[in-house]
Amino acid sequence: MTGYGQFCPVSKAAEIICQRWSPLILREVLSGSSRFNEIRRGVPTCSPALLTKRLRELEAAGVIERGSDGTTYEPTEAGRELLPVILSLGIWGQRWARSHYGPEDLDPGFLLWDVRRYLAPGLDDSRVVVQLIFPSVPAKRRFYWIVVDPREVDLCLTDPGHDVDVVIEADLRALTQVWMGDARFVDEVADGRIVVRGPKKLISRIPKWFGQNPIMAGVERGTA
Repeated sequence: MTGYGQFCPVSKAAEIICQRWSPLILREVLSGSSRFNEIRRGVPTCSPALLTKRLRELEAAGVIERGSDGTTYEPTEAGRELLPVILSLGIWGQRWARSHYGPEDLDPGFLLWDVRRYLAPGLDDSRVVVQLIFPSVPAKRRFYWIVVDPREVDLCLTDPGHDVDVVIEADLRALTQVWMGDARFVDEVADGRIVVRGPKKLISRIPKWFGQNPIMAGVERGTA
């Protein structure tokens, strides 16, 4: 990226973090994604070549560094100091540039990757497999599985081979709105845009377990 040619600290910071994809890559690393494929799941439309380039640039700028095994990425002290900056950018966007959830904004894989960050383990005393189905999207992106063990949660893009306990069949837009705080899970179920099938004791726990984004869902829309 060509520099701005100014000594201003805003320009110097922008030269590092305001290139295309860089803020989103930082969002992923600061949220705990450390391996290349994990980071890429958070930026699915960024090509592997461009992601590699941006990671190298952020590493050269001293914002991220390789882990001791050489295959992972983690934020440096300078990178960790960017966390409130990235959060503030997201909160501002949620308030003043909130998505209208058009087709170009909706991706079931990214939605569930974001949801996965906050899902609590222990939905039941034993392992629970939740299958999510998005009927309106192409077949190759229609099915996902979340394996909820008492101590961990895993998002699977292919059938993990376990019996499915709960099925959530959802309109992608509706489930995204629930996650971002623009709708309630129970209301979308009542209107038929989300259908949950499975044992009653598990179905009753799903809305609270799925929840909403704990940071962005509570941000009120701006009224400028």
